[in-house]
Amino acid sequence: MKLKHLLIFIFLVMSTAPLFIGLKYLNNHVGAYSQKQFSEHLSAMSQIAKQRILTAVYRIEDSTALIASRTQMRISLSEWNRTKSQTHLTKMNKIIQDAKYGLHHIRDINLYDKHGVFVASSSPTPKQSTLDLNTSIKSTVQLKVEHEEILASVQQPLTLNHDTVGYIQINYFTDFINDLVRDRTGLGETGEWLFAVRNENGDALFAVPLKYDHRAAFIKTIPKERTDIPITQALLGNEIIMKNAPDYRGVPVLAATRYLRQLDWGLVAKIDESEVNQLVNNNDVIIYIAQFIIVIFSLIIGVIVAFFIAHPVELLSKHTARVEAGNLEEPPVLSGWQEVKDLTFHFSQMIRTIRDFNKDLQIKIDQKTQELQRANEELEELATHDPLTGLLNRRKFETCLQKEFDRSKRYHHCLAAVMMDVDHFKSINDKYGHAMGDEVLQKFANHLDSYCRDSDIVARIGGEEFCILLVECESDNAITILDRIRQGLSEIEFQTNPEPFFATCSFGVTFIDDACTTPEELLKQADTALYAAKHNGRNCIVQYSQLKN
Repeated sequence: MKLKHLLIFIFLVMSTAPLFIGLKYLNNHVGAYSQKQFSEHLSAMSQIAKQRILTAVYRIEDSTALIASRTQMRISLSEWNRTKSQTHLTKMNKIIQDAKYGLHHIRDINLYDKHGVFVASSSPTPKQSTLDLNTSIKSTVQLKVEHEEILASVQQPLTLNHDTVGYIQINYFTDFINDLVRDRTGLGETGEWLFAVRNENGDALFAVPLKYDHRAAFIKTIPKERTDIPITQALLGNEIIMKNAPDYRGVPVLAATRYLRQLDWGLVAKIDESEVNQLVNNNDVIIYIAQFIIVIFSLIIGVIVAFFIAHPVELLSKHTARVEAGNLEEPPVLSGWQEVKDLTFHFSQMIRTIRDFNKDLQIKIDQKTQELQRANEELEELATHDPLTGLLNRRKFETCLQKEFDRSKRYHHCLAAVMMDVDHFKSINDKYGHAMGDEVLQKFANHLDSYCRDSDIVARIGGEEFCILLVECESDNAITILDRIRQGLSEIEFQTNPEPFFATCSFGVTFIDDACTTPEELLKQADTALYAAKHNGRNCIVQYSQLKN
């Protein structure tokens, strides 16, 4: 009997071995799955953050384009270059002060003459007296720091009649970056956002304070040779998931890198590997404790309970194999001693915990995916439409113009380009206020949208400037349509005290022909015709072909 009991005990111990191996394999599988879920979570969050930053940058670019397109500002700057008249300087100061008042995310606006010498500023203490015309003029958004304040700066030339009359520099607050790096929701206890630009040596230069180094902004750098660090990979243009990569502290992290190609900026979302692996480590401890209890229990009960435990454990072992294959169903309630029932219960609890964890993680991923989809839809709307009038903006209009221009050339269709400008718009703003000016733009935009055909393209391309593409429309019909639009605009009544007022528009129109080779040339012709309409008394239509004759 002793030999039989010994053999039964050995068989019992051997039969529990697959259980231990299965539990360990299951824990490793859960660890790998958790790593994958965390990686997808970081990737989705970093993509949303990238879209948020690009949306803010597009808003800055559109605001810059609106301010730089103000005709009266460019005319006054041109006259200042010629006469140095105090009257024109006063006009410029008034215009940029009005622009800053209407856009609260602007810190200051600076104007420079055609030689780069300071002319006017919306700030009482301008920071830069001259511009280095060889190196300073950059059309993209640049980050800089002034008195420990991070700013987004845009500089671009101002042209009038195709001549450069000066330069404008606009500095914006960077709340869209600061809010992002401060909001660490979804990054756990150790996670943070990293945001960097390149310095003159090509190294990564952190552009925001760091969680573990609050004075790092525009001071701390990472050498470009350290390609094992996530922020360097981001600036190399690689959007990847990095595991066990050292961060700026040398601590292993799980990181998702993003590259903003238009701006040459790098973005990283990271979490310490120790936090990611915490769940797996906790499961290891539970499994080791469970293994120890099972072994002691086997040594004490051994032969006595072998026949009562062997069969239930075998069934549980088979269920473990199914769990290894990915089937997370709970095991059936097994008959036998209470210890087997307890083991089955705890195993079921572990499976429920894993299943709940997977479910919660999937819900979070679905939520982030929905947020990303909404962010993409909002970005598409902001990137293609003017926020005040709802018409297409300049960027989308240029894309449509190129498409229609190529189609007209290919199939020899008629195409009319119309530039129109609200007459005396600055006087309307000065006399009735900017709110009434906005109402004029909105009502004129609604009128244009309702009177044009579905195939036509209407856009707001500047402060008070609109552009229309009349597709497959003969010149006589185009003039008839434009005159009807001009008449309708002049009849719109705007209610003010003590009496209402009316506003008019000037139109410049040109038609595509064999001599016109680029969309830009077509727009220049329409702009030239508009300029002539302004000089012909306004509230009229001038054709470019009439100017050539």
